[in-house]
Amino acid sequence: MNILLKYKLLLVFLLALALRLYGLNWDQGNHLHPDERFLTMVAADIKLPSSITQYFSTSHSPLNPYNYPQYQFFVYGTFPLFLTKILASILSLNSYDQIHFLGRGLSALFDASNVILLYYLSRKRILPSLVYALMVLPIQLSHFFAVDTFLATFLLATYTALSYKLFFLAAFAFGLALACKISALYFVPIIFIFLFIHRPKKFLLITVCCLLITFITFRVFQPYSFSGLFTPNPQFISNLNELKQMAKPQIYFPPSVQWIGITPILFPLKNIIFWGVGLPFCFLFVFSIIKKTNNKLFIPLAWVSILLIAQGVQSNPMLRYFLPIYPALALVVTFHKSKIFKLFLIFHIIYALSYLSIYSVPNSRVQATTWINNNIEPNEVITSEYWDDALPLGFSKFQSKELHLYDPDTPEKWQVIDDQLASADYIIMSSNRLWSSIPRVPQHFPQTSKFYQDLFSGKLDFQLEKSFTSYPGFRLPIAQCFFLGPSNYPGVSNRWFETTSCDNPGIYFRDDTAEESFTVYDHPQVLVFKKSK
Repeated sequence: MNILLKYKLLLVFLLALALRLYGLNWDQGNHLHPDERFLTMVAADIKLPSSITQYFSTSHSPLNPYNYPQYQFFVYGTFPLFLTKILASILSLNSYDQIHFLGRGLSALFDASNVILLYYLSRKRILPSLVYALMVLPIQLSHFFAVDTFLATFLLATYTALSYKLFFLAAFAFGLALACKISALYFVPIIFIFLFIHRPKKFLLITVCCLLITFITFRVFQPYSFSGLFTPNPQFISNLNELKQMAKPQIYFPPSVQWIGITPILFPLKNIIFWGVGLPFCFLFVFSIIKKTNNKLFIPLAWVSILLIAQGVQSNPMLRYFLPIYPALALVVTFHKSKIFKLFLIFHIIYALSYLSIYSVPNSRVQATTWINNNIEPNEVITSEYWDDALPLGFSKFQSKELHLYDPDTPEKWQVIDDQLASADYIIMSSNRLWSSIPRVPQHFPQTSKFYQDLFSGKLDFQLEKSFTSYPGFRLPIAQCFFLGPSNYPGVSNRWFETTSCDNPGIYFRDDTAEESFTVYDHPQVLVFKKSK
């Protein structure tokens, strides 16, 4: 039986890895994920130190991003960066156009390894591993060279080690989690709960030892957070404070406009339910709790609650910030076997497979680039939106004008934009980053909100010429595309079901209303408006 279980575990691991590696070059080498793009630049530019002494020298190490003038703002964990850099140097993949593939591969490998950790955490039950292997958000984030998947893996390793009472190993894993992302600190209450329950008489002694191990691990793998042996690096602290300020909606930093007016906790919860996990297993999660509460569910439910509340009340509760709770969700939904479990599992598989469709066709921005180059005359004027990737990608033969629509509404702003639009032949929007966020807050952008509403409702001189989408779904040998789910075009009534001609006919789940980061990186909706002649 043990051998059979191990074979099943191997198959689930290979399934998880295959789902995460499928379509790894999802942006066709165009570096379309902004955070990944930045990490790729850093990873390509930094150099390996010549000695251990140099490695720990914050002011002199060539591995320290702060020692390069172009990287004076760096708040990421350095363990994923260092690991990728070391392997890239060994494998001769150090260039800007290569190293991110290695980073994506490592991200996929680390996240796939969670199915192994879950297997042992659940005391050799295979279902939690299978459920996690098929979860959509982990599949998506594994395609990016970022720190989120590394963080989630080391937090799960911490949790697993704690469950086996391997407290010092847990402390080491937690130190690595902190070296991936400082927000791992949210897991501290779970560690204290474990230690207090299982070692009440030696709680203080073991806690001190664990803190020491965690600090040493963090000090080794995130050395440039310190300017001395124990002294925090003022630049690192300043960067963290600056990042916290930029996330506040009231300062109107462009990426923060999307957070204005959201409901704390409920906003990320809605996105977890509808997109990150999917409705089928969220129903099963609630059913599992209601059916029977068990002491074994206390820790995973506590962890889900702690992170949901702690991150959910923040100014920018991005969907990816909640990735560490997904293994716990897999544990809970599989704890009680029920007659409806298999039915929900089928829907769960369908949702996971539907998401692979976005990696089965060229990225929507790549599709749009091909169309633009083939269908728009070089002498025509096109526009792009400030703070979003301009199209066409790569070398452009067109005269392009950048519309600064995120700027505060003033007569001067609109004098410039009106002049630009008067001479433009096409308005090209490479995602919903602006038109989905700005019209939601007309009190802050009254004229810009009206501009988008008038544009989408056909009241301006521009009409929708072409759209490019890459929704989750299934390509089928039918004549049209069937879109299920609400649209959110400003100034246009909501449409939950739509049939239209398209390049890849099939049935698709429209995720226009999902949190911005869920769509804008790997499958944004691209819209091309043409001026009426």
